[in-house]
Amino acid sequence: MYQAQVYSLALRMVRRAEDAEDLTQETFVRMFRALSRYDPERSFAAWLFTIASRLCIDHIRRRKVNPISLTQRERDSDEEYQIEVEDPGLKPDEVATHAEEERRTADLIAGLPPHYRIVVVLRHQQDLSYEEIAEALNLPLGTVKARIHRARALLKARIEGETS
Repeated sequence: MYQAQVYSLALRMVRRAEDAEDLTQETFVRMFRALSRYDPERSFAAWLFTIASRLCIDHIRRRKVNPISLTQRERDSDEEYQIEVEDPGLKPDEVATHAEEERRTADLIAGLPPHYRIVVVLRHQQDLSYEEIAEALNLPLGTVKARIHRARALLKARIEGETS
C-alpha cells in the first residue's frame, strides 16, 4: 500500500534508484520488526515515513565520497591522462523531465474543483489516510472515497485529452 510513496521519498532523498529500492525494502523490514512498538493512536503512514526518512538520512551520512584525482600519471612517465567520473545523481535531462512532470501534475491538480483538489492534496501530497481526511474535513468516509475516485477520473481524462 505504501511502497510507491516510500520509494518516492527515498528517491527524492538519495537521488539514486538502486539506493532508493534498497532503502524502501529496508524500511518495510524495519517496520515489520518494530510493529510491536507501533502506537495505534498515531498515524501509521507518519510512523512509516519517519522510519523511511531516518533510514535515508543515515544512508546519506554513511555514503562517503572518496575524492580522486581527475588526472593520473603513468608510472615512470610524465604523461598525464584524465579519468572520466560519472555523476551518480540524475542526469540533466532526467532532472528537467522530472521537473516538467511535477509542474504538469501540479497544474492539473490546481485545475480541479476545490472540493476535489483538497482531498487529492491531502491524500497524495500529505499522505493522509481516507479516515484522516474524513476527520480533517468533517466529511463521511464514503464522501472522501467518492471525491478521490472522481478527482482521479478527472485527472485521467485530462491527461488522456492532452495526449490525444
